[in-house]
Amino acid sequence: MPAIVSLETTLSRNELIVLEKLLQIRKASVEDLAKLCGVPPSTIASIVELLKSKGLVVVEELDVLFAKTSNEGMEYLEKLPEEMLVEVLKLHNGQMPLEQLKTLFGNRLSIAIGWAKRRGWISVEGGMVKLLRYEPLERHRYLLRKFVEEKVVEPDVANDPVFNELVKRKLIIVERRKHRIILLPPGKEDECRRLVESREAVSYLTHELIATGRWRSVKLKPYNVEALPPIVYPGRKHFFKEFIEMIREVMLSLGFVEIRDDYVIPEFWNFDALFQAQDHPSRDIHDVLFVEGSAELSAFKDIVERTRTVHEYGGDTGSRGWGYKWSLEKASKLLLRSHTTAVTIKYLSEHREPPVRAFTIGRVFRRDNIDAKHLPEFTNFDGIIMERDFSFKKLLGLLTQILNALGIKKLRFKPDYFPFTEPSVEGAVYVEGYGWLEVFGAGMFRPEVLRIAGVEHPVGAWGMGIERLALAFLGMNDIRHLYSKDITFIRTFPYSRYLRIFIPR
Repeated sequence: MPAIVSLETTLSRNELIVLEKLLQIRKASVEDLAKLCGVPPSTIASIVELLKSKGLVVVEELDVLFAKTSNEGMEYLEKLPEEMLVEVLKLHNGQMPLEQLKTLFGNRLSIAIGWAKRRGWISVEGGMVKLLRYEPLERHRYLLRKFVEEKVVEPDVANDPVFNELVKRKLIIVERRKHRIILLPPGKEDECRRLVESREAVSYLTHELIATGRWRSVKLKPYNVEALPPIVYPGRKHFFKEFIEMIREVMLSLGFVEIRDDYVIPEFWNFDALFQAQDHPSRDIHDVLFVEGSAELSAFKDIVERTRTVHEYGGDTGSRGWGYKWSLEKASKLLLRSHTTAVTIKYLSEHREPPVRAFTIGRVFRRDNIDAKHLPEFTNFDGIIMERDFSFKKLLGLLTQILNALGIKKLRFKPDYFPFTEPSVEGAVYVEGYGWLEVFGAGMFRPEVLRIAGVEHPVGAWGMGIERLALAFLGMNDIRHLYSKDITFIRTFPYSRYLRIFIPR
């Protein structure tokens, strides 16, 4: 730890101004000093902290009551409701039917009668309101006018029964807040006065000061050569955003094109085009979020017809289909997409001849509970590849190449089932401190899916959860850290040491 250097106290121009005002008024709030000095309260607060660190001011925190006349109270600055009632009764010889008063006062009549009776000003008998006496509410009106602008409540006012009545009636709103009072420390007044009378300190020597010789008469602000420079954080992308950009660069370098589509899509693309039966339990796996309304699918009548025939009896695929009557109405219902394979199958139906290499990165939505490895809204990375001689073995090789390009070396495949691919595998990567984590599913599109899309060549497909992939890549064990709002964590996260961009040779 560097030694503390004893330096003569020097003050900036703004510190001198604040100190001079305090010498004049002895004590003040931050707000009062801001008005006197003509600068924002936030600036005064910073200056006060500097003076406090030098032992030149003391800051007291008081529990202060503030009051302000409410919007309703502003309507009664000239007369309160009970006084208005008295005025009307005087104009009608001191009495008036209750029903007529209701017409005149509306909802305020109950307030006026209630307080007038409490003060003993009126009586209500047989539907008649009679005036008995009246005392002007001068103190009430004075206090309402006093607090038109918010003010600190003095102790004598706080104990005033009239003030407390107005607060109870919500004509004056009160709030307790911490109030900072700045004052000079005992025995420091002479030192402060000497500092104010001395000249302002100069932070650095200019050419003018040296050339004119004025440097001999000015007071130089001490410079601590052992002080560390301020930490400057340059602008940067969030590390998770950087990771997604890295995946995008890897895929583009492998000759893939990026595709996009909407978040809200019909069930048709999310399920039906992928040969998922409309009454099949596989749809429950996704636990989707439905949106009100339905889509118009007339622009896709060819693929809609192929979907109907494949679902009902298999079409010409050799499959028996699902053996039920397929519903266009159900397929047209809208939902928040639960996977981005819905994007790739739509693209494939529009690009039916090889070669096709496409990927998509986008948000998907499911009814998941938030924990270390689940989120209800997350990012999917889906891809498809179609070549005339493409095979399952080549697909596994491609996925290994992609993950290796991301710096992930420990991965494994195991057989699995997915409704729209056969054969299928589940891919897992190893996360330090967590173990094996399922990251993606992959496989070859089934003949039924290829027929629906109108494709005659083999197609490999995969879908990865990017958040889970990021856990393995970044060495984390909780998916929630990817969305941390801790600015220090985000600034200091050592992302650069993980950066590995694969460039094919």
